[in-house]
Amino acid sequence: MDVSMSKGRKASLIGLGAMGAALARAFIQNGFDLTVWNRTAARMEAVVKEGARGASSAADAVAASPLLVICTIDKAAAAQILKLDDVASSLMGKTVVNLSTGSVDDARGISAFVESHGGRYIDGGIMCYPRDIGKPATSLLYSGDSEAFEEWKESLAALGGDVRYFGNDPGTAPTVYLALYAFYFGCVASFFEGAALAERAGVTPESFRETSKMMVDMLNDALPDTTRRLELEEFSGDQASIDVHHAGQLVVRDAYRVENLSCEVTNAYITYLERAQMVGDGPNDIATMYRAVKGAS
Repeated sequence: MDVSMSKGRKASLIGLGAMGAALARAFIQNGFDLTVWNRTAARMEAVVKEGARGASSAADAVAASPLLVICTIDKAAAAQILKLDDVASSLMGKTVVNLSTGSVDDARGISAFVESHGGRYIDGGIMCYPRDIGKPATSLLYSGDSEAFEEWKESLAALGGDVRYFGNDPGTAPTVYLALYAFYFGCVASFFEGAALAERAGVTPESFRETSKMMVDMLNDALPDTTRRLELEEFSGDQASIDVHHAGQLVVRDAYRVENLSCEVTNAYITYLERAQMVGDGPNDIATMYRAVKGAS
């Protein structure tokens, strides 16, 4: 997405931890007139040297720009700042983009508060580590006020070029990014478990990483058909049933027990398979496990 039209636009940023500082630099590098504030004032020094203006207070930061981006440790901390009397009274006409982690209820509650004080609210999720902020392929997810998003989406592209909008409900973006985190970090945990078992056979973590690419490819190949069948509730198949997967995973678990290694991801997988078996889905395709995950029978 082209951010060239954002040059010279004003933005304010509250929160200068590792992620917040990366956001600040992305704004500065894209020509924004940026005002920053952090509860620990010393954290402002580096980005001020790079071109930002340091605000004397959170309220000063809010007043300085029509766009306010918040990136604090969590949404509770963001809400605490926004509810300060002098900050709340400065929200009229502002667009608040909250990139702090938190729950769906947090997002909707903060949205209601901002709107009750005359502002517009967008909730967001950052799908990267600080080192990737500002890159064209970096994904950020947003939901909330649609008019505000349309107005500011080119500016938000300065933070990551893959800008994804999920509609007016401010609770949608946090739901999706928490779901993506669950998927990603589940994969990370399972990689660590796999690497630990392979290492017992003399395979280095790097060698295991290279070998594991075949499983990533297998997953990418399988998911389009799997998701199609989930949406159509087509759970029959001729490749491998729930029962076959369960038998195989018991062998996997035994291998970990022999090596005295932890295998919590495998244990969770077995639990879901057994739930599917308990409701009679053992002969069906592995896609049937989705019903067990959702608690449906």
